[in-house]
Amino acid sequence: MTHEVRESQEKKISVELTLNEALALTGTRFPQNHQLEVDAMHKIKKQLEEQIIDARRNLQ
Repeated sequence: MTHEVRESQEKKISVELTLNEALALTGTRFPQNHQLEVDAMHKIKKQLEEQIIDARRNLQ
């Protein structure tokens, strides 16, 4: 089980973000468009969910 945890922590994912979305995640403030950070986080969470679902399918 320890091996499985270590392997999943080292796995890489790719997420395509706009420049402004990436900047918003680093802490740059966009007072007129808070949605940039929300959208970027949504993209990352969606990709993580897809990776977890794929990994579970492979285990079954």
